[in-house]
Amino acid sequence: MKSLRTLAAAALAVALALPLAVQAAEFGADRHAKVGVKCEACHGTNKANPKTPDFATCTGCHKVDALVEKTKGVKPANPHVSPHYGTELDCTNCHMMHSESQDFCAQCHNFKYQVP
Repeated sequence: MKSLRTLAAAALAVALALPLAVQAAEFGADRHAKVGVKCEACHGTNKANPKTPDFATCTGCHKVDALVEKTKGVKPANPHVSPHYGTELDCTNCHMMHSESQDFCAQCHNFKYQVP
């Protein structure tokens, strides 16, 4: 009976932890890894002192013109063409690779962008 309780408790713990594991896999870094992008592509080869990716790092693979075209139908305005920053807003203001992304515009606006 005791081993049955232990087994049930273990199964419950796994079931409760599973959504967290699935959610963690939704981070940008995980999506990059799934398509074969290595950490070094964004952070450099010095693992003791990894570089912080910047606009140039992101746009080395993700072309701005293509992003603008892809999001041209987003309402109320294309998030990749800002009246404040043009097409040069630092990608990591919204797209977090190791944590949940955020809507940078929401600091002042109520656009309710869904940021992947």
